Amino acid sequence: MVDMGDKFITAKIKQFMHLSRCIMLLFLLSVMLIGCRIQSTPDNILAPWPFRMGGTPEGSEEFKLGWEHGCHTGLSTMVTSGYKTFYSFEQDPTMPQNADYYKAWKDAYTYCRQYSFKWTMWSWDQK
Repeated sequence: MVDMGDKFITAKIKQFMHLSRCIMLLFLLSVMLIGCRIQSTPDNILAPWPFRMGGTPEGSEEFKLGWEHGCHTGLSTMVTSGYKTFYSFEQDPTMPQNADYYKAWKDAYTYCRQYSFKWTMWSWDQK
C-alpha cells in the first residue's frame, strides 16, 4: 500500500524533472542562438554576418551609405537561403550619380559577395 508521503515525494520529483528539462532546453536554445550570432548588424540583430568580415570602412557619409547598401546586396547573392531571408538588393536610386556612393557600392558588393561565398558555399564544395 502506497502512503500519502510517497505520492507527495513522487509528485515533487516529477515537478523537479519537468523544471530541469525546461531549464536545460532554455540553456541549449540560448547557446545555439549565441553560437549563430557571432557578430550583429545594427539594423537587425538576427541577421547573419560572416565571421570576421568587419564593418564599414571610414569615409564620407555617402561612402558609408554606399558601402552598407552594396554589402547588403552582395550578401543576398551567392549564399544560402538564411542570408537571403535578411538581405536583398539595396541601392538608393538618387545616389548612383554620386561618385563616392557608387564606388563604395560596387566595391562593397564585390567584397561582401565573395567573402560570404567563401564562408558559406565554398566550404560545401570542398567536401
